[in-house]
Amino acid sequence: MKNSKFTVILLLLVVSCVSPEIRRITISNTSNQHLRQVVSIPLEGDLANTNQVFEGKETIPSDFIDKDGDGNSESVLVLIDLPAGETTTLALEKVAEPEYNKMTQAELSIKTGGEWGEIEYEGGGFENVTFLRVPEQHTDHTYFIRYEGPGWESDQMAYRFYLDWRNGVDVFGKLTPEMVLQDVGLDGFDSYHELSDWGMDLLKVGSTLGGGSIGRFINDTLYRFKDVDSVTCEIVRDGYLTSAIKTTYYNWSDGGSSTDLISSIGIEAGSALTEHQLSFGTSIKGFCTGLVENEGEQYLNEVMGDYRVLATYGDYSLNNDQMGLALLVPKSSIKEVVDGAGSHVVLFEPSEKVSYYFIAVWEKGTNPVQSMTEFKELLQLEVANLSFPLQYDFK
Repeated sequence: MKNSKFTVILLLLVVSCVSPEIRRITISNTSNQHLRQVVSIPLEGDLANTNQVFEGKETIPSDFIDKDGDGNSESVLVLIDLPAGETTTLALEKVAEPEYNKMTQAELSIKTGGEWGEIEYEGGGFENVTFLRVPEQHTDHTYFIRYEGPGWESDQMAYRFYLDWRNGVDVFGKLTPEMVLQDVGLDGFDSYHELSDWGMDLLKVGSTLGGGSIGRFINDTLYRFKDVDSVTCEIVRDGYLTSAIKTTYYNWSDGGSSTDLISSIGIEAGSALTEHQLSFGTSIKGFCTGLVENEGEQYLNEVMGDYRVLATYGDYSLNNDQMGLALLVPKSSIKEVVDGAGSHVVLFEPSEKVSYYFIAVWEKGTNPVQSMTEFKELLQLEVANLSFPLQYDFK
């Protein structure tokens, strides 16, 4: 009886020394590549009440997702940087004042308080919205949408696309890992074409496919989005570690056949890579993406794992310095790669769903890339991140 009583007391002492507010999760990199990824971890039971993630004594970037707003999180996103073959342990805790670092952003800003003139939106000021049905009057250079479309960014790179018939993807080079889009274009369209404290517009898109735009390429003619019944755009997520935009094109009929098209764009912290997922009401021929072709560029077209990677690098930025553009496209979805309309064009096999990735780098950026050799190494790491997700396990 004495031994049994002593054992019970000892167990109670051990349990009392372990905080019920701390839960641990192991993250493992089973690949032979150094990986940096945003990992989504489901939370149940006591884990749903935590609000901060630690690696040792250091807080690591995280984003707790509480979809129903009940104060309990269904999952947590964590940014993990882990060498090949290594494992780390995370501690999830409940703290009084959690700290979160915003490393992604998505926004759509329109003029309100004014009125439409004959061509432009006149007066008023800019206001961020989460949903927009594009007005019939809107086209290029109406001064209705700040920097002419929605924007998205990570700590490494920022992008926008023109929410009008051009529908081209453009690149905003960043000189800081802080979020910058909220300050871009407030004083007009011309200001972001000049180098400022945050960076600048780097790419001349023109009539090309820019840095991963979409369209149809038929008989050497590029069709973008001039003929649609209507277009809506929604900021689906504006989070600390992930952000996303959804655009719906109703009855897009350029190029001889029509379909509804849903475009979903997403970006994660720690990378300049953008994911683009597309779904069609009816599969169409000639659907494409691509990269603008620049004089004097270095060009790469090769297979890396399950992806065909197209990349260019050269001194073609609007700052007259070095930048690079690339596409990572699943091999199985490609019909052919051709040149036309001032672009390197990737033609997709007809399908009801398509996905690919695009990325831009800049020699002055927050993750500077100084040559095509360095760019290729970065692209190989991005392919590894897509191919080898980090593994997690609850302890």
